[in-house]
Amino acid sequence: MSQTSQSDDKNGHPIRIVSLERSGLNPPTDILSPVLDASVSGLVIRNAFSSLSMSDAILGLDDLGDAWQSPNKGMTGGEIRTIGAAATPTFTAFTGPLADDYLASQSQHEAWINRIFRQQEPTARIADIFSALNKGQPAHPPKFGTQGDWLPYNFRSLERGHEIYAHHDDHFRLAIYDHLDEIYDRSVILSWFVVVRPATLGGELKLYGLWGSDPNPPTLPTRFLDAHALDRDFKCETVHLNAGDMVVFNSGKHVHRVTQVKSNVSRITMGGFATVDTARSHLVFWS
Repeated sequence: MSQTSQSDDKNGHPIRIVSLERSGLNPPTDILSPVLDASVSGLVIRNAFSSLSMSDAILGLDDLGDAWQSPNKGMTGGEIRTIGAAATPTFTAFTGPLADDYLASQSQHEAWINRIFRQQEPTARIADIFSALNKGQPAHPPKFGTQGDWLPYNFRSLERGHEIYAHHDDHFRLAIYDHLDEIYDRSVILSWFVVVRPATLGGELKLYGLWGSDPNPPTLPTRFLDAHALDRDFKCETVHLNAGDMVVFNSGKHVHRVTQVKSNVSRITMGGFATVDTARSHLVFWS
């Protein structure tokens, strides 16, 4: 297990990233609680999936060309292609997806996964990792009211010239979360993803010492956060990830972004969000 943290004199909250190997999660540990409480910013689980399995997934994704959507279509420099819905605001749906659209995507998830991963079961592996991080307690997608389960994750591709702009996650205010049981802790939202294929240049996750609750964040006239000011003035940690690595971080607290992809090789990830029930007896994850 290794740790990185910012100790310079820039502004903001400390950033602490803990890195560990997937093989080091047996027996289960309680390393997730500090992330939930924001005393640790995030975790990196190296080799959560094998690089070979990720290469196979790329081949499967190539067969799903017609399934890719563009929820940020029209956002200059910030378009992202996805397979599967996400319960987030987008440039084409500022208030998040409609429940019917989300469920329509959820109904196709199993067929997509069978085509992408063939003999593997990635959802069970992700659940096992979350369980091992959280004292061995259960981990699974939550129920979507009485209409099935939430999507466990979606796939995201950033192409050359595109990035994910600086933001923090504040999604529980969206109407779609009326379908999430009130037993879940809405004061905590974690973001997580597994790298299916990294970009060969750019496309890196950056966490900042600026929290979403902090006053007077640096903004541009467009009301987007000013990434240049963030890099210049605030504590920052770049999270370097390889194919098969998984990251879990407190995205409800830390402002974060993904830098512009500068290679012809697109950055592809699979991931979503997570929280715990208020009794902290189990964890749920979803897209």
